[in-house]
This record gives sequence, structure tokens and C-alpha cells, in this order.
Amino acid sequence: MMNIWTFANGITGSRIVFSPVFIVCFLWGGPFGKSTAFLIACLFEITDIVDGHIARRRREVSDLGKLLDPFADSISRFSIFLCLLAEEYVPVWMVALVFYRDALVSYLRVGAATYAVVMSARLSGKIKAVVQGFGTVFITFLIACRELGWVTWDIRQIAYWAMAVITVVTLWSAMDYLYGFSTIVSRNGKTSDS
Repeated sequence: MMNIWTFANGITGSRIVFSPVFIVCFLWGGPFGKSTAFLIACLFEITDIVDGHIARRRREVSDLGKLLDPFADSISRFSIFLCLLAEEYVPVWMVALVFYRDALVSYLRVGAATYAVVMSARLSGKIKAVVQGFGTVFITFLIACRELGWVTWDIRQIAYWAMAVITVVTLWSAMDYLYGFSTIVSRNGKTSDS
């Protein structure tokens, strides 16, 4: 029991705790609200980078951590996407496709488990995470700058195209995970026939 909630897992869990705080700050608005939301978005990405390193360094890698990390990533990033959607910085269809990808990958992992195979993170998933992380921080930074009066031009077009890049990379990752799952099914079928 003492290994369930480690320091590394606490860092991961902070992304879940701060997700509703991000929503409140972002929707509260104004220079303070949007700037605080940007800082929390940065916190999401920093903790996503350091929790794994800390877990390995302190030898705290755990099954809970392996489950908690992707869950915390989804909760924190979807909090950002929902806020961007609520204030019409990004279109609903892009956010929907990102959501569908995460739901699909979760389903594929469960499907792989029925073949007694653990579907590990693929390179496309790591690239997707980097692009989503950089993209959300970039967009929230622009919004904070707009609220602070540092920029006077409309940033919605930039936010739209940044989200478009996120969506394309996310869809590519979904296709890659589908391919990975198909190879698992194919190998299992060959094993069953032999």
C-alpha cells in the first residue's frame, strides 16, 4: 500500500486537481484569469515531463502511475480544449476528433488486452502528446497576451490553424494505433491457426 501513492504519482495527480482550476481561471477571463490559465497550461506540460523522470530516478514506477499518467494527460488537455471551444477559438469538429482518437486508443488497449497483449505507447502517440502540449501552451499564451494588451491583432485565425495541426497529428496517431492493433490481431490469428 505504501508504494501506491508515490511522489511521482502525486505530481501526475496534480494535473487532474488543477484541471478544474484551469477551467475556472480561463472562463473567469480578464488579464489575471487568462494569464493564470496560461501558467497552469505550462504546469500541465512540465509535470508531464518530470513525473516519469522522477518515478524512474526514485524507483517509483508503478502500475498506478502507468494508468494515472495518460488519464491525467487526457483530463488536463481536454480541459484546455473545452475552454477554447467555449470561447470559439477552435471549432467543435476538431475537438471532437481529438476526443474520438483518445476514446479509440482506450478501446484498442482493452482489445489488445483480450489477446493478453499490453499495447504500449507508440512513437506516434508521443509525437501527438508533444504537438498537443506545445499547441495548447502556444494558444493559451497568445490569448493571455491578447488580454494583457501585448498584441492587438485577432489571434483566432492563428488558434484555428494551430488546432488544425494538432488535429492532423492526432488523426495520424489514431491511424498508427489502428495499424498496431491490426498486427496484434493478425499475429494472434496466426497463432490460433497453427
